[in-house]
Amino acid sequence: MDGASPAVAVAREQMSDGIVTLSTGVRARLRPVAATLIEEVTSHISNPPVPSWFNTDKDREEPNPGDPEYRRAVAEANRKRGIAAIDALVMFGVQLVEPIPPDKDWLDQLKFFERRGHLSLASYDLTNPLDREFLYKRFIAVASEDLIILSKNSGVRPEEVSRAAVSFPGGAAGDASS
Repeated sequence: MDGASPAVAVAREQMSDGIVTLSTGVRARLRPVAATLIEEVTSHISNPPVPSWFNTDKDREEPNPGDPEYRRAVAEANRKRGIAAIDALVMFGVQLVEPIPPDKDWLDQLKFFERRGHLSLASYDLTNPLDREFLYKRFIAVASEDLIILSKNSGVRPEEVSRAAVSFPGGAAGDASS
């Protein structure tokens, strides 16, 4: 033994050929995602315009960044940017080793949650292999623990992952119906 911790030795064995077993049991290769891709994806989500109010003492309009509705909208934009970053990490940072299981094993379950209003698949083309791969990775294969590793590999700030990880199965909310 080279003096390394037994945990390190096991981790080395598990990562041979770059293959890891995700916390969900799915086998994959994890790849760093280019910061420029993450930046490009997140830049498509803008903050709302700052509202203004009329200051009668100064007889002019002034910005009001403390407006509660504006602050909620900014928080929502930040949440969407975090989810977009995680979506990029999942799509580009996870290379599945084995084929996606048959629909009956996972897609029917997602459709079940959609029928109950817990999730929307409307923006996905379920006949498109790339959309199906993304859905499988996003909702089945990658859990919040795996996101931490992906984010470290790609230089994404941990707070972005924490905010958006709630939307993943096994995330901070612990609700697989997200």
